[in-house]
Amino acid sequence: MQYPFHRLEKNDESSFSENGREAYEEQGTIEQRIEEAALALFSCNEVHQISIDQIAQKAKVAKGTFYLYFHDKVQLINHLIVKESSSIINDALLEAKRQRIDDKIDELIFLIDHVIAYFCRHPEVIKLIQKNLSWNLVGGKLKEDDNYEVAVHMNSYCDFLVTLGYTRREAYQLLFMILELVSTLCYTAIVLHQPDDIEQLKPMLFTTIRKMIERS
Repeated sequence: MQYPFHRLEKNDESSFSENGREAYEEQGTIEQRIEEAALALFSCNEVHQISIDQIAQKAKVAKGTFYLYFHDKVQLINHLIVKESSSIINDALLEAKRQRIDDKIDELIFLIDHVIAYFCRHPEVIKLIQKNLSWNLVGGKLKEDDNYEVAVHMNSYCDFLVTLGYTRREAYQLLFMILELVSTLCYTAIVLHQPDDIEQLKPMLFTTIRKMIERS
């Protein structure tokens, strides 16, 4: 998004630097307020029940200001899904790396456990993401030039699966299925409380994932 700036003379350069910095900081603040307002509203209501007017009101911005950042509610939702799912997975990946787990399958299980713990603390996020975690991370919406380090990490897991004998296409398909299983189970168990508490389901989930990865 580009904003017009008045033409500056040389003696105004310091003023431009200061004003420009404040403008960008304000831009980030407004966008963050819109995101936080939308997340708060989506956590308490069905997404289709929330209007742009309500989001703008809660964010304390004019409705016209909303359209400076997002074309419509659908774009905002997609933006939040990608941003939240990327942040969650990236935090889990960094923590897994800090643990220095040698086995890649054990590392993946640790990562998934970390993601589940996050969803348990923030059920409003899994309500928003629902079944979209796998598609946004593996289905092509994340690009390395989007400043999402997750894409790099996801590729590293695909590289590992290739060493087990999977083709590149099979590796992506398997990773997609694993993430789909995790996100769907988290939504069902944490939000709908079915078929059991997520802590009771984790042992079977982790065993299933290991069996999905390991080739006989």
